[in-house]
Amino acid sequence: MTFTDMTASSPGTIMRALDVLREAAAMKDQARTRGGALALWVLRGHCPDEWLVAFWDAAGSDHEIGRSQGMHAAYNGIVRQMRTRGGLLQTAAPLQSVAVDPI
Repeated sequence: MTFTDMTASSPGTIMRALDVLREAAAMKDQARTRGGALALWVLRGHCPDEWLVAFWDAAGSDHEIGRSQGMHAAYNGIVRQMRTRGGLLQTAAPLQSVAVDPI
């Protein structure tokens, strides 16, 4: 039995899916993996399909620079759409550097 209710994705699951996509975008080789496919599957319904398809297409490109640029652009678009649609909570404050007293 397959569960396809898109409203059941918890914020933690969405964050994990975004982490998988971010790590895939950092890869030097083609990044069409099962993990990437599953991450995109989790995000459907929370983000327009065009961004998800753009990420998947870029992940399979043979051109290293084009693949990197395409995946980063699609990832940024996915994150932007998630924030705009309220699917991504911004509960954590950005990390700040801590000043250390010199010895």
